[in-house]
Amino acid sequence: MESQLPFASPCRRSDRVSIAYPVEIAGTNLGGSRFSERTTTMVVSRYGCCLSLTRLLMPGQRILMRRIGTDDETPARIVARMNAASPGHTYGIESRNSCEGLWGIRFSSSFYERLLDTMQDGVYFVNRDRKITYWNSAAERLAGYSPAEAVGKRCCESFLAHVDETGKSLCADGCPLSQAMLSGESRQLEIYLRHKEGHRVPVSVRVLPMRDTAGNIAGAVEFLQDASARKKVEHRVSELENLAFRDPLTALPNRRYLQMKVEQALEECRRFHRRFGLLMFDVDRFKQVNDTHGHNVGDAVLKAVAATLAQNQRAEDIVGRWGGEEFLVLTCDVDAIALSDLAERCRVLVVESSVPLDSSRVSVTVSIGATPLDHFDTCESALQRVDQLMYQSKRSGGDQTTVG
Repeated sequence: MESQLPFASPCRRSDRVSIAYPVEIAGTNLGGSRFSERTTTMVVSRYGCCLSLTRLLMPGQRILMRRIGTDDETPARIVARMNAASPGHTYGIESRNSCEGLWGIRFSSSFYERLLDTMQDGVYFVNRDRKITYWNSAAERLAGYSPAEAVGKRCCESFLAHVDETGKSLCADGCPLSQAMLSGESRQLEIYLRHKEGHRVPVSVRVLPMRDTAGNIAGAVEFLQDASARKKVEHRVSELENLAFRDPLTALPNRRYLQMKVEQALEECRRFHRRFGLLMFDVDRFKQVNDTHGHNVGDAVLKAVAATLAQNQRAEDIVGRWGGEEFLVLTCDVDAIALSDLAERCRVLVVESSVPLDSSRVSVTVSIGATPLDHFDTCESALQRVDQLMYQSKRSGGDQTTVG
């Protein structure tokens, strides 16, 4: 039962309460043999107690102190032999960790804890066993647990139940506190903790290992920053971006976004000699589809063409709706031959696509213009050229590709 960790000995003060708790003290006596003795406390404090033992122990001697009737225990050491108390000896005992969980008492705060309680961020400390030894007011606001409910609990035992954005539990695998104590390095990540009332709270977490005076890792501290407001702002920004750059019917990038990406591609073409190509698609006889089957079917056809084009490009290529029944593809690292092959593959895939209508299906073809980007191009000249090539395909009867 004896602790083997070096012991820190800061001078720490808190209220002292005269109360008798049954405890078990275990360690090694002066003769080198192990002992275990039961006694009761005379005075308890946040970081230790005063009690009487029958045997003689020396200042600095390490022991393990356990409250009888519970599983709570803590490494401790003899601070001083206070006086002879027949039939034994009275000792002052100091613990490395807070004894509030051991005694079930909340002691008055030190200056530093009062300072931590003024912080907007939640802060809590754990020992090597991930048992919480300190819990500030902001942590209570974030998680709903009071210090009395949190101190003494292990953070991994159905308490905060940290998960990442995929829902993966971090308590058993990926705990930032455990990783910080193992590596000795700080950790920073975005997670979700479980509030006392059951709902999930998004928090930005920073974890730092804590060391004792001998330089050994004795625990860790976790800072919790409420990310709810930031998440709402990010969601709203995402919504605004979707409104600004996303076509509402097909969910593809819109004309504004495509123009911006063509400008960026031309800059890369000029600076790094990277090769890009443009494909412009126009659905043949689309007005006839609308007039014959109605706008709902027309919209379904556009979404089918959009999905066919989007799902059959490389991840780095950009597919968007240029407007009406026109679509644009910006593809990278291609020459004129590869661009022509890509256009033909897309043309065939669109022909093979169709939209169900009662007992039949509606299918369409596309006219395509294809052109490589040149470092002398402007956005306007490149788009005008690919548009003219596409219309050349339409004038030639549609369902074909013109490259230029």
